[in-house]
Amino acid sequence: MNNLKMRVLLLFNFLVLVQACFANQVNFLESLLDSDTMDIPRIIFDTDIGSDCDDAGALAVLHNLANKQEAKILGVVYSSNANVHGSTACAEINSFFGRPNLLLGEYRGSVVIGDPRDSYTGYLANIYDKANGLHKNERLELVVAYKKMLENQPKKSVTIVTVGHPVGLFYLMCDREGRKLVEEKVKSWVAMTHTDTTPKNDWNFGKNGSDVYISGLLKLWPTAVYFSGAGQDVITGKSLLPKTSIVNPVRHSYELWGNNALKNGRSSWDQIAVLFAIRPQLFDLENGELRQNDDFETFWTDADGDDKVSRNHFKVLPKLKNTELAELIEALMVLEPGN
Repeated sequence: MNNLKMRVLLLFNFLVLVQACFANQVNFLESLLDSDTMDIPRIIFDTDIGSDCDDAGALAVLHNLANKQEAKILGVVYSSNANVHGSTACAEINSFFGRPNLLLGEYRGSVVIGDPRDSYTGYLANIYDKANGLHKNERLELVVAYKKMLENQPKKSVTIVTVGHPVGLFYLMCDREGRKLVEEKVKSWVAMTHTDTTPKNDWNFGKNGSDVYISGLLKLWPTAVYFSGAGQDVITGKSLLPKTSIVNPVRHSYELWGNNALKNGRSSWDQIAVLFAIRPQLFDLENGELRQNDDFETFWTDADGDDKVSRNHFKVLPKLKNTELAELIEALMVLEPGN
């Protein structure tokens, strides 16, 4: 083996060791946050990771805000079964940020949900499988995972953030025990979706098999819902992320997605939803209602323009300029173990 290969191998092994040490540090810090008196958001992150790279960016933001003790992560749910690598890709990102034992749920229904195309999740899954061998984090069926994540939480303390297809929430509400847990434990649902007044078959609520679930879910859901649609022009991933370590799975996600988002950047829809869930003071709210028409298109109705609006729905509106949001989000995406 030549000197260059030896140096690269030693560097890789060193970074893995640092990551393992950081995982122990994270576990210790989070043990201090288990008190019910801690007034921080308790987050369940529900994603269709793989169809876009902003899911990976959002998961990084969530981990780093948890590292700052601004949130506690209860678990991650993969809401698609079209891409077989999704939950393992989540496991790789969780491991990188020092939380290898986070509860993981995955959708296993017979109806195909999600985008089967894969640009980076297979790559991340391969890295995870090679590194963990037989010691892989267990995956639970989606409803089982949700119930396990919720069962021991304080009343009205949990925020569910969906940045993909919220099909799992429909099945959770159709489960007697699951519905009771939602009513008792969940404070709010934050959903990344289309929030314009013009009807649209939105990616998360109107495509990839999710459309037929939405009307029923909106009728069943018992808590306040915050719909976040901002992010199209908030471009992240090309400024600071290229400077991160070569073993960073979020860096790989951006580099492999589309036309190389590590070079050209990508919209930040999902990161904004996570940011709102944890730092709501950076946003304004507009009361109204998200509706679905007979063509399965969703659209926003302002409360002022319709006296029939009665649901506890809110549209999320960033206070910051797009450039300010991009700078903040990218800084939260690139914090790494030990920093």
